[in-house]
Amino acid sequence: MCMVGVVLLIACFNVASLLIARAAARQKELAMRLAIGASRGQLMRQLLMESAVLSVAGGAMGLLLSVAMVHGLLRFLPANGMLATLRAEPDWRILAFNAAVAVATALLFGLAPAWQSLRVDLWSTLKEAAGSTGGNRASVRLRKCLVTAQVAFSFLLVSGALLFAGTLLNLRDTNSGFRDIDNLVTFQIDPARSGYSRPRLNTFYQQLLESVRSLPDVKSAGFAWVPVLSGREADWDVLVEGRPAEDRDTQAYVNGLSTGYWRTMGVPLLEGRDFEDGDAGGRPRVAIVNRQFASHFFANRSPIGRRIGLDTGRGAKPDIEIVGLVEDSLYEGPRQGVRRQVFFPFFQMNQSVGTAFYVRSSAGAAGVIAALRRKVMELDATMPIFDMKTLDQQLDETLGTERLTATLSVAFGALATLLAAVGLYGVMALMVARRTREFGLRMALGARQGALLWTVMREAFGLLGLGLALGIPCAYLLSQYVSAQLFGVVAAGVGTAALASIALAAVAAGAALLPARRASRIDPIQALHHE
Repeated sequence: MCMVGVVLLIACFNVASLLIARAAARQKELAMRLAIGASRGQLMRQLLMESAVLSVAGGAMGLLLSVAMVHGLLRFLPANGMLATLRAEPDWRILAFNAAVAVATALLFGLAPAWQSLRVDLWSTLKEAAGSTGGNRASVRLRKCLVTAQVAFSFLLVSGALLFAGTLLNLRDTNSGFRDIDNLVTFQIDPARSGYSRPRLNTFYQQLLESVRSLPDVKSAGFAWVPVLSGREADWDVLVEGRPAEDRDTQAYVNGLSTGYWRTMGVPLLEGRDFEDGDAGGRPRVAIVNRQFASHFFANRSPIGRRIGLDTGRGAKPDIEIVGLVEDSLYEGPRQGVRRQVFFPFFQMNQSVGTAFYVRSSAGAAGVIAALRRKVMELDATMPIFDMKTLDQQLDETLGTERLTATLSVAFGALATLLAAVGLYGVMALMVARRTREFGLRMALGARQGALLWTVMREAFGLLGLGLALGIPCAYLLSQYVSAQLFGVVAAGVGTAALASIALAAVAAGAALLPARRASRIDPIQALHHE
């Protein structure tokens, strides 16, 4: 909402600046109307009505575009239950709000140009042979103030776009701990919701795992209770043998795994052994922990053979033996980072829950998806299969909010910069038009084209400097406000401010170059005859 509001302000400043220029060109007409009896109130209403027509027409066009734009925005969101609660069709409240904004902008940003245009001296204006090309000094000064504000707001949006884009890149490049996730297919099933009892459910999982592994292109396969990189998690308090009872920092994130899971995910086993088929039988309860868990509870000592337990209340004791140590990997997603994790054999958990299967194939992701669906249907044709995708696509969906924020901030930053460039170009073109006689006289007296070119560019860079002087402190304050949404970037980094300033300087130079070239190529003879 803040970004949209800033873009709206920049657009309104631009329209107000253009209306001021238009009113300056109509000063003779308005003076004539006043001279033959029109009141200033009547002319004020006329000018406000003209700006209202612009605002209402723009609002109507925006409503037409919004239908397509909102559908496009919804595609950034993950395909889960959230989409069922969102509707892309605007209702009467949205229509009313849009109409109110259109009318408010017409009144607020049309009032200053209208008031400025009616402050004319009838005698001097009617005595002129032609209407003023650029308006009086007050109108020019007001347009420069508007351009300065545009540059300041544009700096806010550009610096914000750099921060959010950097956050997305850092999250996307975070090492997940899993290997080749773009070639790792995952899908979820939940036989418990189809009425499977616990013994039948366990049998189904084992049969499906063996069936998937029998496919010719499948290298390995496994499944997990909690899908990784999906934003979901399960955490319990654990008892650790040898730790004092008053220790409160005992939280660990848990998951239930099948055999072959670590090989499929590409996570190395550092010490001990993997889960085995026999762990589902009468063997003692076992667990595997990650490096983060081991370093927290056992420091530099080996966790193999240590015992832990689940803190389920009175009478709980550490009766689960740690048989393996694996390298760290992400659980919920990149933003949450590596967690202390404990992994149990799925069939020792004795829970009727759904699972997420993971399949690594030599034929690539696309070549194995159809075969996986067929294998599930062979066991149960009515079993729903959902969220079939690569793990890389799962990561993209998990980062959907960050991706949407980065995309919108970049789009708004680019739009704001474009609007600021248009405003700066208008002011520079107006300045060149007002000083045509002066530039012609300078040329006649021997001034070089480069000197005139620099005169215009220097004024443009002066407005840019004023805008940056206002925008940089505001950007610093706002970056502290959004620092919680950032990841791996400094909220008030010098690099971000430098990149945003360089980008705006390049755009300002491009916007001012055409009027500057026009000033440097003025014909002195024509300029001296210029009204």
